[in-house]
Amino acid sequence: MGLSRQDDREVTRSAPAEYDIFHPGLIWGKMSRTCLPSSNILISSLLAMVLTIGFVFSFAAQAHRLAVSNNPKLTLWAWERDEDLSYIEPLKVRVAYFAGTVFVRGSSVRFRPRTQKLKLPKNAVAFPVFRIESIRASNVSNEPHCLTLSGLQRDDDLNVPCTEAASFVAKTIAARMEKLQQSNLQQSVQIDFDALEDERPFYKELLKNLRKELPTGTKISITSLASWLLADKWMERGSVDEVVAMLFSIGPGKKEVLSVLKKRKLDSGVKIPVAIGISASEHATNKVLFELGVQRKTDNLYIFSSRPWTEQRLRSITCEALAK
Repeated sequence: MGLSRQDDREVTRSAPAEYDIFHPGLIWGKMSRTCLPSSNILISSLLAMVLTIGFVFSFAAQAHRLAVSNNPKLTLWAWERDEDLSYIEPLKVRVAYFAGTVFVRGSSVRFRPRTQKLKLPKNAVAFPVFRIESIRASNVSNEPHCLTLSGLQRDDDLNVPCTEAASFVAKTIAARMEKLQQSNLQQSVQIDFDALEDERPFYKELLKNLRKELPTGTKISITSLASWLLADKWMERGSVDEVVAMLFSIGPGKKEVLSVLKKRKLDSGVKIPVAIGISASEHATNKVLFELGVQRKTDNLYIFSSRPWTEQRLRSITCEALAK
């Protein structure tokens, strides 16, 4: 896929699954204290200044709050490695964590769960992301054939995920979400699938089945190639609640995509809200995107990191993205 993050990941050691959501952690963005001289004259002067400018300051504070309210909600992707995000502030930052990969080949479905540690602060807003991989191997002679209305599929089509497999994938994801239930955190789920053109019937069927399998009110988000939101629009109305445009690891077509973005806005074509996904590692791409103000044209900004998240790394990319 043009926007696949497979090449942008790092190989990390496996560890027992752990979702330590009650780790107290630190507060992201906490200001350091400033020590002032202990002087009666200085204290009196400061009090006088506060009383004098208090009225004006109240208006400035209100304006600042209004400016901050225009910022998009931030969501960090915690991908396939150990991550310690105990320092984030839950009121400002959400976490979309890799929960496992569903492998599909024809009608065969296999699931590999997350095995890396994840630490989040108490009351963190977090939801799982399931990666779907379509196995298009050349030798599938031992795999069960997929039945269609016209009989068995041709040999060269056997690798395409069957629409019949969509139900099994949806049930797999729903069952896994039940095991991941932690308080009220699992109100959303995200699907990450770089569907090729001949895999779209399977994908559409999967999303329909997933809606039926999940509890009422669960929001479904999917990642999307930029092309799906610019020219190649194929999604169906009401199929999902959010589409995240993956504006990183774009591949050979990056220059063309960025050029089109200067003239056209991202649109699903069926009134599905569009969020933006960027990488903390792609500074050149981000520079173009931020000059276009794409991060200001969305309610949700997702950020991926090819390296483990740190508080400094988070500060750096958010300051860059949200700079006035």
